[in-house]
Amino acid sequence: MKSTLRSAATLWLRKLVAVPLLSFAVAMTGQARSSRPLEDYTLKLRPAPGLMIVCPVYGGHYPDGTLIGDYDWRVTVNSVSAGGLDFNWSMTYPARASGHRIVRAEDLRQSHKVSVYYPSGENGPRVGYSDILRVSDAIFADLKAGRKTAFEFDGNENPVTAQKTGEEYLSVLVNERPVRVRTLKGKTANGWSVWILDNPDFPMILRADAPWRWIVTSFSYPEASGKNLVDQLKQQGVATTHAVLFAFNSAELSAESRPILNALADYLKANPGVTIQVEGHTDNIGGAQFNLDLSRNRAESVKKYLVEQGGVKAERLRTAGFGLTLPVAANTTPEGRALNRRVVFREPRAESSPRR
Repeated sequence: MKSTLRSAATLWLRKLVAVPLLSFAVAMTGQARSSRPLEDYTLKLRPAPGLMIVCPVYGGHYPDGTLIGDYDWRVTVNSVSAGGLDFNWSMTYPARASGHRIVRAEDLRQSHKVSVYYPSGENGPRVGYSDILRVSDAIFADLKAGRKTAFEFDGNENPVTAQKTGEEYLSVLVNERPVRVRTLKGKTANGWSVWILDNPDFPMILRADAPWRWIVTSFSYPEASGKNLVDQLKQQGVATTHAVLFAFNSAELSAESRPILNALADYLKANPGVTIQVEGHTDNIGGAQFNLDLSRNRAESVKKYLVEQGGVKAERLRTAGFGLTLPVAANTTPEGRALNRRVVFREPRAESSPRR
């Protein structure tokens, strides 16, 4: 593949599988179906420093049409200010791209252009564009009112205009908890569909059904995610997180994983009688033995961080890896695979699996 193609990646997608709201929530948690409706989080989501977002991408390809494959687009918000929105982003294998973007306040107010193109190594504003992470106030106001609005993407294809066709709820994880969010469903002049969060402070494109397609699966706020993890351990003796992230096919922890692991370390140091097992789980990309080894190595990597950076005694931590053997969702879609890549922390009283 040409080096110029390696330097940039876009969210170009081929195939999207629609997932009903309730069944997706059940898949996300691995729990039995509940008659209690999911909490409406539409107006509670906010772009805030430290917010991490995971967005699986389907059949991504480079601008010239060369297929990349399925991968995750990850965002970490750095700041939200009068000057605009500042965030870091990365794309996992096989896209392997990362950068730093600023969306200017003036573009967030009035631009009718939306950037869906993320060149690797970028560092600064995409002048004249709002973003997938947040479309402009002008676009949102038009769609909310039912007016046709100018709606342009960067890249080789252009939807030209968009208009609301209805409202629809989607399910996402917020701090590991399934919730529902209301979206404005829009149709573009060339037949594409977009689902934009019905929140004037955070009108993110949560899903797109076009030649490039994506669906956001999770939002993690650092302090809340850490507290939620600790609360799960206290109340249930077991806690699952998708906010501990690794490089593709690697046990290397990402920087975004530190806040939640720091919260866990603080809890363990404050409760010296507690011991836990760290369990690694993967998707099905790669062979069974490869994923088994990877899950074990990832669990060991988490333990190493808790010991060396968190100050937890090593003898209080055990590790186990289960590879692809215990999925909580189908591995047939990127969002399903994203849910299966997880770390579980288990106290002995809640143990239901063998230890190493």
